Amino acid sequence: MISDDERAKMLQAHSIGPRMIAYLEEIGIETLAQLKGADADTLAMRIDVALGRKHINRLGIDALRNLIELAERKG
Repeated sequence: MISDDERAKMLQAHSIGPRMIAYLEEIGIETLAQLKGADADTLAMRIDVALGRKHINRLGIDALRNLIELAERKG
C-alpha cells in the first residue's frame, strides 16, 4: 500500500492523479524511488495487463514519464 507521504510526493508530478496512483499500486509500485530508471511504456503495459484491458493511452504514458522524471530528480 502506498503511504500518504509517498502519495503526496507522487501527486507533485504533472498529470498524475489519484487514479494513476491506484494503478501503480495495483502493479506493486509503492514508492517514488521504485520508479527510478523505469520505462513509461513498460509501466503502461503492466497496468493494462493488471486491469485486463488497454487502458493507458498516450497522455497516460506522458504522465508516467513525468512521474519517472520526478523520481529521478528526487534522488
